[in-house]
Amino acid sequence: MAAMAILRRAIVLVVVTLFATSAARAQVEPPPATTTPPAATAPDAPPPAGSTAPVAPLSPTLAPEAAPAPPLVLTERTAQEQQAPRPEPFYRKTWFWAAVGVVLVTATLILVFSQRDPRDPPSTTFGNMHAF
Repeated sequence: MAAMAILRRAIVLVVVTLFATSAARAQVEPPPATTTPPAATAPDAPPPAGSTAPVAPLSPTLAPEAAPAPPLVLTERTAQEQQAPRPEPFYRKTWFWAAVGVVLVTATLILVFSQRDPRDPPSTTFGNMHAF
């Protein structure tokens, strides 16, 4: 019963989260551009309500003069400098493998010495007492 209540709460939480994110996304997106094709309206007709008139180009007297292009200069490329060598990764260094070896040897020694014969009596202060 408790699992069903938890499942219902989770589903409600997911639905509310999806609804909240879709509403937030709808507010962030810009409105779609409404354009009418140029052939659909006559040039003398006023623009329809709700649309803006296109921007008229500048007259030739107000337009800035084009600057002359800089002269083309061809130069010989120099050899690229050699890049600094990449640092050697830690797993290729000697100290890393020495540390891994020490860990493995230590773990092996612990496992070997912690194993004992199951027929030996337990190492307790009660000694070897047989129940039956």
